[in-house]
Amino acid sequence: METFKFSWANLFGHTSTVKQLRQNIVAGTFPHAVIFSGVEGIGKRLAAQICAAALLCEKPVDGEPCGTCESCHLIAAGSHPDFSVVETEDTKTARNIKIGQIRELQNQVSLSPLNSERRVVIIDGAEFLNVAAANSMLKTLEEPSSPTIFILLTASRSSLLTTIRSRCTTVNFGKLSADEIRDELIRRDTDEATAQNLSIIANGSFGRALKLKDSDGIKLREDALSMLEKISREQFTSEDIFKFGARVDKWTRENFADFLTYVQKILRDACLSELSKPLNPDLSERVGQLKISEPKIFSLIETGVTFHKRLKSNANLRLLAEAYLFSLREILR
Repeated sequence: METFKFSWANLFGHTSTVKQLRQNIVAGTFPHAVIFSGVEGIGKRLAAQICAAALLCEKPVDGEPCGTCESCHLIAAGSHPDFSVVETEDTKTARNIKIGQIRELQNQVSLSPLNSERRVVIIDGAEFLNVAAANSMLKTLEEPSSPTIFILLTASRSSLLTTIRSRCTTVNFGKLSADEIRDELIRRDTDEATAQNLSIIANGSFGRALKLKDSDGIKLREDALSMLEKISREQFTSEDIFKFGARVDKWTRENFADFLTYVQKILRDACLSELSKPLNPDLSERVGQLKISEPKIFSLIETGVTFHKRLKSNANLRLLAEAYLFSLREILR
């Protein structure tokens, strides 16, 4: 028999956090406004959906939605009248949640629940509430006009208004261990070697591991290290840079952002290899052979930070990549 998709059995890791959430549901002490905080891709949204299903379920057992009642069928189908999800919208400049979305939400929660004793609202990407939307959301949290539970999901709790944070209970979702990510990838038919490598570079996020698998993140990391090796040996010519730029021209901005991140992490390992656990333990031998002085590593990292910021502009991606590599080469000369 197939497991109900909003069952705790489908969320791996976070054992103590899940235990506390289930206890709150059973005891009827689930906060009316709660922040689920943690890096992207670690299961916050699924946990929120399971909580919503259990809170709306007609016959939950031990904080677990039954999966068979009308409410569970409706929430699984995405048509429960007392359940809402507000998500970010992409614009030309940035992701955000707009005031119009919050006003529409306010209209919904002003009405009495139709099927259940309460409403449940998930705000996914709460750190992207623009100023007007955040202030409007604050009023809704302070004075809900119907019995409503708000679950705010964020990868950057500090970006939320202080007044919003003060009116919510925070539940922290820690990063998943590399072993947890590796085992789950293997369970989903990823070969062991690939699963091992992905678990190392995913930085505690299973969602990121899946993205890296789909976007060939291991190859991107290899490109980053290979580039640093060649530039540090003064073997990366102008022609090589232009060829690399032509490759980047076919990438997404997210791919190039990942490439920059890999370079930064490799540089961090090269600088701190004797002081802390490496971020890329499987590359330690090669990273240790990079002959780059500490002052130059700091300059390289600072350059990476600068180009990460430029990536948020509308600058041509190919030209940006070429400028970045020329900058690195100049530092290492």
